[in-house]
Amino acid sequence: MLEEVKSLGAVPAGPGRLSRLLPLVAVCWGFVGVYLLQLGLDRAGETRMREKMVQELAYFPSGRFTRQVSLEYRELAADLVWLRSIQYYGFHLMTDRKYEWLGHVFGILTTLDPKFIGAYHFGAMTLAWDARKPQEAVDFLAGGMAANPLNWQLPFDAGFASYMLLRDYERAGVLFDIASRLPDAWQITSRWAAVAMSRAGDFETARQMWREIYENSENKALRALVIRQLRNLKLEEGTAALQAAADRFADDRGRPPADLRELVSSGYVDRLPEEPYGGRFYLQDGKVRTTTPPYQRE
Repeated sequence: MLEEVKSLGAVPAGPGRLSRLLPLVAVCWGFVGVYLLQLGLDRAGETRMREKMVQELAYFPSGRFTRQVSLEYRELAADLVWLRSIQYYGFHLMTDRKYEWLGHVFGILTTLDPKFIGAYHFGAMTLAWDARKPQEAVDFLAGGMAANPLNWQLPFDAGFASYMLLRDYERAGVLFDIASRLPDAWQITSRWAAVAMSRAGDFETARQMWREIYENSENKALRALVIRQLRNLKLEEGTAALQAAADRFADDRGRPPADLRELVSSGYVDRLPEEPYGGRFYLQDGKVRTTTPPYQRE
């Protein structure tokens, strides 16, 4: 009888629901801990400690590991990583403009949820333009294309980075062409494929591309990136136009212009273009420059 009672009161040896939840709890609390730590450090203004904490993201479990332990809760884990990636990006956008672990964070996110198109799109754009890692962005998108072969946005983004930053017009044309053949692609994408193939890296085409991205995105951070890049484009265009005029002046007269006003008075330009950041263009040793420092243009 005593043996029967003991057998009835025995706890089953197999894992219960709680044991299956423990990995997810560990993942969730890992993110909560990182968030609370950064919040406390932000309030204390301890920049060096905050940076040390951010660098520790490199030691956070990889996307593959997190995917394995989160089991059926992968979407929840992906949501947590998405919030962390936005916080990380926003913090550095407002401070030092350094995004050392941006690719790592988005790599975790898309490993957890390989179908998260918005994460590929936003992650690639910020990697290419804010972190200045266009090749890493294109490689990141290649993984997305493998997981989502019928999505046009990913080859389009890869073509856009190849065209704008890598100046690889042949690859950009191929990627734009692939995107144009996929369901729901922008109609203008096929024309961009032809433009890329012709290597026409002109300012107006670039401006149209950026505007298309702005008008078709609801992501506020991505829209802000587009606005910054349009201003940069306007600055580059104004600088290029003035430099071309200054070079023509020097070729015609055998000397550089005394200043930019001489280009106007001598008819080489109708007027000086507006400097989009509120500074002014000036001439130094025959080269057109701007008073706006580089850190204010990003």
